[in-house]
Amino acid sequence: MLYNKLFIETDSCPDGLLLYIGRGGFIMGFLDILSTLVISAVDHVEKTIEEQQRNNELEIRKYEKRLHEYAKDNPDSEKIEIARRKIEIARQKNSELGVHRRTDAELEMDESGIDKSPSDYQYQKNVRLSEARNIANGMPGVYVLYLDDSVMKCGRAAYKSGVRWRLAQYYNLNYDDRARRGDYWSVTEENRDHIMVSWQCCPVSKCRELEYKLFKKYGKGIWAKRAPQHCDMDTWELLI
Repeated sequence: MLYNKLFIETDSCPDGLLLYIGRGGFIMGFLDILSTLVISAVDHVEKTIEEQQRNNELEIRKYEKRLHEYAKDNPDSEKIEIARRKIEIARQKNSELGVHRRTDAELEMDESGIDKSPSDYQYQKNVRLSEARNIANGMPGVYVLYLDDSVMKCGRAAYKSGVRWRLAQYYNLNYDDRARRGDYWSVTEENRDHIMVSWQCCPVSKCRELEYKLFKKYGKGIWAKRAPQHCDMDTWELLI
């Protein structure tokens, strides 16, 4: 059968998509292509919102630091009011985005799910990342990444769609700003199919506690940028 070519370019797919149309006018693989377009468009919107949110949070932290410095040096300084206005503007921008990234204190006050026991939540050990990204629950939790039997990173997933979303980010090489720019400094196309994962879902209020327990058990791992914040709580059992 002869095919005509149709090239489609969208904002979310700037490189375009090449479609092949048969004599009868049917677009080959149309549903697959439509699905790709929809997923790409949603991902593009989410990345844009996340980037705006990160910029606003950086602005807040910058002026909170300045506010502290100004208050210490000169409590009556006009700079204090300017810094406060800047913080309020950045917070308002995040509010307009419909985004609020809860602090650790706010997360730990969330009592949802604490009436259950640790074993009531999904936990898995030593699953390939390629499989884990599909079978992990979309709930908050903690995880360990292994490569060649070595712990590479311990982390938590307390936001968005929880563990499944975070593992999918790793496999799709979309795990931080450097990776989004093509600098795959940890998980790469070459090693991602060899990475193993253990994870434990839990109430969002227990994520920080379990992350610190992972750190004490396995160490930070060479892919971790920081050690987790110290946590003395011992209210939830670590199962992985």
